[in-house]
Amino acid sequence: MTKLEDIIRAEIRAAGPMRFDRFMDLALYHPGSGYYAKMGGPSPIGRSGDFFTSVSAGPLFGRLLARQFFQMWRLLGNPNPFWIIEQGAHDGQLACDILEWCRTETPEFFDAIRYVIVQSSGAASIHQKCAPEPALMSRMTWLENLEALAAEKPVGVFFSNELVDAFPVRAIIRRDDKWLEQHVVIKDDALRWKDRPMEDAELSEAIDSLALPAIEGYTTEINLRARRWIGEVGRAMQRGYVLTIDYGYPASLYYAPFRSSGTLTAFVKHHSIDDVLAEPGMRDITAHVDFTALARAGEKGGLVTLGFLDQQRFLMGVAHDELSGVSGPLTKIQDNLGAWNTLTHPEHLGANFFALLQAKDAPEQVDGLRFARPGGLQ
Repeated sequence: MTKLEDIIRAEIRAAGPMRFDRFMDLALYHPGSGYYAKMGGPSPIGRSGDFFTSVSAGPLFGRLLARQFFQMWRLLGNPNPFWIIEQGAHDGQLACDILEWCRTETPEFFDAIRYVIVQSSGAASIHQKCAPEPALMSRMTWLENLEALAAEKPVGVFFSNELVDAFPVRAIIRRDDKWLEQHVVIKDDALRWKDRPMEDAELSEAIDSLALPAIEGYTTEINLRARRWIGEVGRAMQRGYVLTIDYGYPASLYYAPFRSSGTLTAFVKHHSIDDVLAEPGMRDITAHVDFTALARAGEKGGLVTLGFLDQQRFLMGVAHDELSGVSGPLTKIQDNLGAWNTLTHPEHLGANFFALLQAKDAPEQVDGLRFARPGGLQ
C-alpha cells in the first residue's frame, strides 16, 4: 500500500465516499506523494518512463511550435513584449527547444519574447535544464496562476501540450434510467467504486447539455475543471492565440454509444491499465479531452474558435513553406526525418493528438490551419 493510499483511506473514513475528481487530484498532485508532485526520482516521460510525448521525439516539435509562434508574432504586428505562455511545462525541455530555435533562427523575435510558465511544480528541473544557457533563462519567468497572468494583460500566445488530459474529471454512470456519480470507497479492504446521486447543479447541467447514450451501465467522464480553465485563459489574454494540444475527441465521438466504458485509464511503463484506483501516486491517470466542450467554454470566455485538426495536419501546415522550399527560418525537418515521422505519421502521434486553436482579437490566417477541415468539432 502506498503512502498516498493511506492518506486517501483516512479521508474516506473521516468524510465518507470520495468523489473521483478528488481522488484523481490527490493521486496526481498531492504535495510530495502525487504522481506529478513527487520530489526526485526518474522522469515519468520518455522511453524509460511511463508515457511518451511529442517532446520526447526530440527538439523538432519545439522548433515547429516556435515557427508557428513566430508567424503569430508577425500577424499581431510584432508586439514587444510578445508573451509565450506555457502551462504544464514539466521539466522545461519544450520551453528550451522553443527558445533555442527562436534565438538561432529569428533573433529579432527572440528579443521580443517574454516566456512565462504558469503553475509549474517542476521549477527546479526547468532551471537545471536551461541553466547552461543563460540567454534562454533571461527570457523566462514564472507566474503562480491565471489571475496573476490576467493582471499583466498579455499579448501573444498561450499554449499547453498534454495538460488538459490530466485535469481531474467527474465520473458518471447510467443506472436504472438515470445518471449517478461514481465515488471511491473502501470495500473488502480495497479501494472500490460506488455509485451515488448527483451532488451539484453544475454537473447535472453539463450532463443535460450532452447527447449521452441512455445505455444501462454506460460510464464516462465530464471535465468541469477544463471548462472553467479555458474560460479563465480567455479572460486573461488581452489579445492573441490559445493553442491546446492533447489527445481527445469531439463530443460526437467522445460520447458515442460504442465508447461505453469512458476514457479513464492509468499508464505504467507505456501500458494502459483499466484499474485507475490501484496504487494511487504511482501511476499516471488520464482522461481524453472533450474538445467540443473545451471550445464552447473558451467562446464563453471571449475566445473565437479558429480550427480543430489532428497533429499531423497541424504540423504539416506549419511546415508547409519549408517543405515546399519557400525561403524563411528553418526547423531542419530534412535532418530529423525520424522525429518528423513520429510526430506526424497516423500510426504514431499524428492521428492520436489534436490541436484546438482559438483567438482573441487576432488574425485568422495561421499556418497551422492550412489543412483544417470544417465541422471538426461536431
